[in-house]
Amino acid sequence: MLGKNDKRRHCTFVRRLVAAIAVMILAVGTVMGQNPIFGPSQSALVTGSTPLEKLLGKLSSSSAVEVRSGQEQWSDASKRFAVAATSLKENADRPDRIPRRITLEQVKQQVAATAASPLVRLGQLSIEAAKLHRLGVQSDYFPKIGATVTNLHFTDFLGEVLTLHRPLAGTPVQVPLPLFSQNQTIVAMTFVQPITPLFQVYQAVKIARADERIAIAKAGGAIAQNISNTRIEEAYFKLLIAQRRAISADRKIRIAETPPLYASVSRLVRAPAQEPDLLEATAAATAIAEVRELTDSLNRMLGWPSDTELDLVQPDPLVENISAADIGDKNVTANLEVIEAEQTVIKARAASTLSKLTYIPTVAATSGFIYQNALPLLPTTFGYGGLIVSYNIYDFGKRERAVKEASAQREMAEIAVQLTKAKVAANMKAAYAELERTRQLSQMTQKMGLSVTQLMTVSSTSESTDMIAARANVEVEMIEADLAHRQAYARLKALMGPQQ
Repeated sequence: MLGKNDKRRHCTFVRRLVAAIAVMILAVGTVMGQNPIFGPSQSALVTGSTPLEKLLGKLSSSSAVEVRSGQEQWSDASKRFAVAATSLKENADRPDRIPRRITLEQVKQQVAATAASPLVRLGQLSIEAAKLHRLGVQSDYFPKIGATVTNLHFTDFLGEVLTLHRPLAGTPVQVPLPLFSQNQTIVAMTFVQPITPLFQVYQAVKIARADERIAIAKAGGAIAQNISNTRIEEAYFKLLIAQRRAISADRKIRIAETPPLYASVSRLVRAPAQEPDLLEATAAATAIAEVRELTDSLNRMLGWPSDTELDLVQPDPLVENISAADIGDKNVTANLEVIEAEQTVIKARAASTLSKLTYIPTVAATSGFIYQNALPLLPTTFGYGGLIVSYNIYDFGKRERAVKEASAQREMAEIAVQLTKAKVAANMKAAYAELERTRQLSQMTQKMGLSVTQLMTVSSTSESTDMIAARANVEVEMIEADLAHRQAYARLKALMGPQQ
């Protein structure tokens, strides 16, 4: 059931659309009763001189302009507007430019071919980093082989000098007795294989693997592609809407400069021409500025020059067939937040086990080979082997508190999984309700828009100025409804996860 705000927006949109249809029908009758005033196509905004450009030229040539109904002269704000309008006119007067016609699918393909998306590259790097970390942790299963080389020279003799008396000669003799060699060289090769730490390595690998799965879920190709397509569609449709609004604003000024015909006793006379007011001129200038800004943004995404004029093809309305059964509870597990919460539980359980393993003594097997000349009393080369056992007898309760802390974090992670699943399920239902609302609104808008377009077809060759403005207004409503439908669909797909 739709909320009050949704119903209010729905009613407001319907009223606007009905009002537009009424204006269209009235315009059709007016055109049939008068001589149609033909105007240029959409490309005239960039390839020819329009009434808006004429008006902008008038605004730039004088600091104050008189408007109808005896209004006062424009203020300093009007002068600043005239300067900005002159800049727009100079940039718009490019008759040699031919717009490049392109579709939405071509834009997506061009963006994908121009350069790899930073989001995709970032995801690949995060997956690679997580994988390398896991492999690094797994390497602790294997023994560590090391080598040490020491070469030292001491300035003094390291030992004792014994004085002996010769019994026959009667003279003393000094005999040096070295304890350490004055020039020492030691080469040691060590081999250490952990035994009890292998249980800790096993839990650490679990944590690293969970981090890797989270990275894979966050950087999934489907998610990155969905984000990129959503961004491209938003830029494409915003430019479409801005172009239609610019056409409508330009035609309003054209209509104001071309007064209607009035019947007199002997002939048809035309009312005197009137200058468009400041509000219409401001709206037209703003619309053209918005078109250029959005065109520049889309050109940057495509890798084209910023001044490339684009003729966008209005895409067909989105058609999707997602039903309420497709967003059941079974699909909640594919959501990114749920995946991350479940892997966090695995990490918390492994951390809890790691905290308990600190009560186990550390046992490692070791062996090695040594070459030395530092101790003359020892052999020059020898080997060794055995076990190394270490244990922390008492640490003032640190291990006990670490175990309790890890147990509490594990319980928190398990509760977080339940809450995350409930939140995602609620968000998916709300997103589906929004998708269904935008789907119905888009279908209704497309049907009514097509009906109005058929009513506005009064000539097979060209259309009048007011008909072009009316058609642009109707197309804006149709494009906005389709964009809202696409955005709701993208939000639901993001909640459903990369597997959907």
